[in-house]
Amino acid sequence: MMRVFATTSILVLISALLFGCGHKGKNANNLENSNAAASGEKGKKTEEAAIPVKVATAKRGEISSFLEFDSILETESAVEVYPESSGLVVSVQAEVGDSVGAGQVIAELENEEQQVNVRESLSRFKHLQSKFKRTEDLFARNLINQQDYDTEVFELEQAEINYERSRIRLEDTLIRAPVSGVISKRLTQEGERVTASNVLFSILNMDELFAEVNVPGQHMLEIQKGLKAEVVSEIIEGISYNAEVKLVSPAIDSASGTFNVKVAVNPGSPHPIYPGMFVTVRIILDTKKDAVIIPKAAIVHEGEKMFVYAVKDKVAKKRAFRTGYSSSDVIESLNGVEEGETVIVLGHNALKDGAKVNIVDESLSAKSSADSEESGASEG
Repeated sequence: MMRVFATTSILVLISALLFGCGHKGKNANNLENSNAAASGEKGKKTEEAAIPVKVATAKRGEISSFLEFDSILETESAVEVYPESSGLVVSVQAEVGDSVGAGQVIAELENEEQQVNVRESLSRFKHLQSKFKRTEDLFARNLINQQDYDTEVFELEQAEINYERSRIRLEDTLIRAPVSGVISKRLTQEGERVTASNVLFSILNMDELFAEVNVPGQHMLEIQKGLKAEVVSEIIEGISYNAEVKLVSPAIDSASGTFNVKVAVNPGSPHPIYPGMFVTVRIILDTKKDAVIIPKAAIVHEGEKMFVYAVKDKVAKKRAFRTGYSSSDVIESLNGVEEGETVIVLGHNALKDGAKVNIVDESLSAKSSADSEESGASEG
């Protein structure tokens, strides 16, 4: 019995050793594989660590310093058109939105009777003219006296006056635009009988649009008549209208501390603009023709300080930024960015100085790659 137990114990011990060695080898292989996978994953994560960004290039251009105000566009002349006589409207020749010139016929009243009166008065006038020529000849030869001569002069003058009066009455049946502009209202129609008290049309003079703004008193010495300005409206996006300062009040209002300035839109713009529109008025104080400018989107604010992220060799470099003039889209660089440098305009909110970036702007990426290859070839 003792020998059997010893043999059995030895077999169990050998099996345990064999199983342990096999399991240990399998665990070692698994551990090696895990380490290799982790190493590969780590390398993959390192490659993907670059942050995607969009960039722009600093360039030289024109930028202005201006004062900006909100206002409402008005017109110097909004004219209501009345008829000069009473009658039936037989023709309407202008509609709302039509551009008309001063003197253009925009409606017509019935005028058959006026036309007859013109023909009748003209006929009498011509008859008396012919008669008067004979009278002059007789008077020159002393064949008629002074009284008969004066009577015929008077009759001829009256005939001429009657003819002119009839022409005026015929002309009054034609409704003409008193000013150039755009029809804003049409208040009559064909077949309507009107009198001299009826408003037929309203015309806006689109060449005399202006906006009034109240400028703080500290700018009194800067604002002068003739200063350039521009007018923009949210209704018509992307369009600005050239304007200039037309009138400057010589006094500052004691209650508000401001003075009134009238800014007129220059006529001749190819884009329409209308009275009553809410507009932004920018009075231009100074313009730099050759400033280094970058998009405003590149600026990062930290409290009262401003920074930009410049990109070099796909690495973001944080720089303090000092600004000059600014507009709605761009800003002048006084220091921090030089002409030709690349700055991040999108994706910089989560960046840190020295972070690796991936430029997603394809055109600039291609240029950067070309520059890198050229640089490498030069070094080679």
